[in-house]
Amino acid sequence: MLDTPGMLWPRFESEEVGLNLAFTGTIKDEILDREEIAFYLLKYLINNYLKLLTEKYKLNEEKIKENLSTCEDENQVILEVMEQIGKNRGALISGGRVDNKKVSNILLQDFRDGRIGKITLEKI
Repeated sequence: MLDTPGMLWPRFESEEVGLNLAFTGTIKDEILDREEIAFYLLKYLINNYLKLLTEKYKLNEEKIKENLSTCEDENQVILEVMEQIGKNRGALISGGRVDNKKVSNILLQDFRDGRIGKITLEKI
């Protein structure tokens, strides 16, 4: 038997466990797409901690709830929220477009530093 830490990809019981580790930075960011991880983190926060999210990034909670209930594509709502966070935080590139990479970095760093609030990823 040969121990090769960091050489072999660990196996997780579920995708959720892998995502939770990625959210917290336990899995190196270089291995994963930060924008994709931030998207899934934002989805989790919208579904479980909407109030904390809207307070931190000065979003309209009622508008998000309305969009979730009327829009057939939840992913579109998540992208719209990400775009609004980018606008509110000044993460813009030429032409006034939102820099999704910068928004992803902001979201992940705020989460990891506890600036969004007290959040648990595993619920019983």
